[in-house]
Amino acid sequence: MLAVDNFDVLSLPFMAIEDLANLPQTPCVYLVVNSQGKVLYVGKSENLRRKWKSHYKLSSLIEESGIKISYIEVHEDLLFKLEKALINALNPPLNDYEPPKGIASLRQKAGLTQRQLADIVGVTETTVRNWENNRSGVEWFERVAKLCEALQCTPNDLFGYQQMADNKEDA
Repeated sequence: MLAVDNFDVLSLPFMAIEDLANLPQTPCVYLVVNSQGKVLYVGKSENLRRKWKSHYKLSSLIEESGIKISYIEVHEDLLFKLEKALINALNPPLNDYEPPKGIASLRQKAGLTQRQLADIVGVTETTVRNWENNRSGVEWFERVAKLCEALQCTPNDLFGYQQMADNKEDA
């Protein structure tokens, strides 16, 4: 549990929003803070500098004066947990947090990062991100789900994975 009483946003390292090129290229949870020290938004990134080069909130935030990006460098495996704890504790107004669904929810319940799941499945992290955001490749999952529903089976049944595993045990 995050102790909000002892959490001082102003003591964190930060960059003015105009100096984003100086942000670290490491995994960080970041906080967008206004000139009054109020946290407006909390997010996470495996590479903070790259994230902010094309952040979807950048254009609207750069128009406000005194905006800075505070950050906490953290191990990749803790990004999601710390981000979630800070969002719950600080309730930033620009976080329209919607609980993850589908693959993202299942991945998080398994305690995996997108990179870890990508390594397990043998795809890129970008592919996992696209699946989670209902971009490329999702149609294939939808077709498999419809096949399984129509045939009243699981994907393992559909592709014969259990049968292949049984054959290996028999060999």
